[in-house]
Amino acid sequence: MKYLKSKYVWVITTLVLAFGYVISCTKDDQVLDTPQPINSSTDLVSVKTTAAPTIDGTIDAMWANSSTLEFSTAVPEVTGDVFRGYTGNIIPSVKIRSAYDDNNIYFLVEWADPTQSLKRNPWYFDPVTKRWAQESGTYGFTSSPYRPPFYEDKMAFLWNINNSVSGWNNGTCYKSCHTGLPAADGSSRHYTNFPTEKIDMWHWKSVRGGVNAGNQIHDQVQNNSYPNGRTSDPGVDVYQNNTQTLNQPGIGSVSVPKYIIPGRNDYGWIMNTEVTAGTAKLITAIDANGVLTLGDATTIDPNVGTDYQRIGSYSSGGVGPKVIPGLTLNDSYTGSMGDISCKAVWSGGSWTMEFKRALKTSDTVNDIDFSSLADQYFGFAIFENAQIAHSIKANLVLKFKK
Repeated sequence: MKYLKSKYVWVITTLVLAFGYVISCTKDDQVLDTPQPINSSTDLVSVKTTAAPTIDGTIDAMWANSSTLEFSTAVPEVTGDVFRGYTGNIIPSVKIRSAYDDNNIYFLVEWADPTQSLKRNPWYFDPVTKRWAQESGTYGFTSSPYRPPFYEDKMAFLWNINNSVSGWNNGTCYKSCHTGLPAADGSSRHYTNFPTEKIDMWHWKSVRGGVNAGNQIHDQVQNNSYPNGRTSDPGVDVYQNNTQTLNQPGIGSVSVPKYIIPGRNDYGWIMNTEVTAGTAKLITAIDANGVLTLGDATTIDPNVGTDYQRIGSYSSGGVGPKVIPGLTLNDSYTGSMGDISCKAVWSGGSWTMEFKRALKTSDTVNDIDFSSLADQYFGFAIFENAQIAHSIKANLVLKFKK
């Protein structure tokens, strides 16, 4: 009898414990840390952190807790001339780390880049034609070796918004890449294949807000618009082209710079706050010899010396120290366009950049939502002093360590 009573108590206790275990395992707020298989060549693991990194381009101690995904990127060969001069270029080392907390996701990206490119389409003076012109953002092919482009360094991530892009996990950025288009349509462009498909594009641009102004990544979106589906999220862009049209005697209407900072050397942009403060001067007239008259009645004669001219041979890429920037900048991107804050530092032949974004932004139409902590496939690209040509790594996966 004593034995039966003891056995009865043991059975009841077992049932109670089992029921409690089942109840505890079905709570809605429970997250099970199920180990995931990790592919070291494609998987970026984002770790939970209680110490957010300082977004300053310096590698904080907390990043030691994150594993590093390292790979190389290469510029593919496409039809047309849009990648000409860049095809086959390789970025030998790209390193990405990620972390997240209850509100934000953080990234640390490092990549090799032998040159810091911060002069985007600068204005120079041609003493033979007496005309002002802008350097090209693409290679010049009128001689060999070619004249290199004058542009900026860029970087991009592509993400599938609301799992809308068919076949994304097997192709990522290739799903919106279209080559072989007519030259009039740009030869190679990104746009999605159906009106319901949208891609979140994070486009860091060194000159346009990436190392100045608001220190931000331009938050963009790709849609089904042909031939170019790339557009910005709602908000105000950070830059304007520094150009205007004036009448040059003996020539007629010509494009010339709009603002200049007299006496400044080696500057890649003009802040609009410098315009407001009077540091940057409005160019109000140009004479037959290309001499500029400024708003304060002073003049700039680009025929004296070579400070405003190309220097060296055509293919050397040289320009004088006072060439005029090709753009002006606002203080920052605004609205959903400015969702991603960053800090990028170039040193010793490489870029180091930290950035952050909310796990879930208020723009549910144009931004990817990470708050579910589900795996997210993505594509990645580096633009090394390139307007369009980019070296790529497709089919990467962001995984959250819960």
